[in-house]
Amino acid sequence: MLNTALSVLAKDGTIHHNTYQLMGEDGVFPQGDVVLTTEQLEHLPNISGKKALLLTVNDSPEINPFPLEQLDAIFIQFVGFTDGRGYSFATLLRRQGYQGELRAVGDIFRDTLNYLKRSGFDSFAIKEGKDIEEAAAGLNDFTRPYQYSTAVPKANYQTGV
Repeated sequence: MLNTALSVLAKDGTIHHNTYQLMGEDGVFPQGDVVLTTEQLEHLPNISGKKALLLTVNDSPEINPFPLEQLDAIFIQFVGFTDGRGYSFATLLRRQGYQGELRAVGDIFRDTLNYLKRSGFDSFAIKEGKDIEEAAAGLNDFTRPYQYSTAVPKANYQTGV
């Protein structure tokens, strides 16, 4: 499902320890920061630390209204490199006014970071087996985007700046 033991890469290139934990299979809430699935949302009031929601490819923010104002973070899962639904989810959430942390999880590696950042993501759980330090260098691979971005203002679309 979700590897919560990973370090997390922020969009500014810094690396942080992940503080979020999944609820145990026995239904016991861990102390501290918790990430819930959409099926566990009714337990949101029971969390004492930061609250996060894990969105999978089956949890479209366009179809399902989520309590965005109650969430500190939303983790969007990418099951494969070729599945672009997570990019769309991030854009939809930003258009809906979500201001909290968006974290990309799953099949995340250096070549995807620029696009994820431009789609509105704040942090990235790099795929297990990939070097997080090397991935961090990928945040600045491109300095002049050539396509319009609705999630990141002032994208310098087709300008010489």
